[in-house]
Amino acid sequence: MKLISRFIQSIVIVITTFLLASCLSPVKSEQQNIYTLTAVPFYNSAKVNRRITLLVAPPETEIAYDTTQMAYTIMPYQMAYFGKNRWASTPSQMLQPLIVQTLQNSHRFHAVVIPPSLARYDYVLNTQISKIQQDFTVQPAMFNLVINAQLNRLIGGQVIATKQFIVNEPMPMNSPYGGVIAGNQATKIILRQIADFVIRNTR
Repeated sequence: MKLISRFIQSIVIVITTFLLASCLSPVKSEQQNIYTLTAVPFYNSAKVNRRITLLVAPPETEIAYDTTQMAYTIMPYQMAYFGKNRWASTPSQMLQPLIVQTLQNSHRFHAVVIPPSLARYDYVLNTQISKIQQDFTVQPAMFNLVINAQLNRLIGGQVIATKQFIVNEPMPMNSPYGGVIAGNQATKIILRQIADFVIRNTR
């Protein structure tokens, strides 16, 4: 009986040790799919000699979208975030360098700078990202991108022009990656519209 009792105690100790090790071991996190917005419009134009320097301020973002979480909607007035899919950076962090690159590629400015810059600039471009989400309430599903832009003259702080840009780009498939594809296309379209707006109002 003593031999059996010791055997049972040994089994209990082994099982207890195994369970404790399982509880204390690091929890494996679920794999995340990380995506970026990188598309910019193509400019095939000669450089124009305009002595204009433009400052591009970091875009402000509506609080619901000021995150690396990827937003979507499946019913009116509702918003959610994908669990395993996210952006590599916040919308502001992704879009500011793309705005700068697009304006530089237009060859319409002496320089395009960002804060903090010691360069003397003539105009300031302020933007606000009002919406950046995948919309499954319609068919085909759409990637919605809304950006408000305001152009200010440095001298006197005068507001030169304001405009809201709205792009609803069809998604090629009803999936987060389908939204990423449409998102890059929407970004390319809206960047061209913003650049044209700035060029038109800084002549």
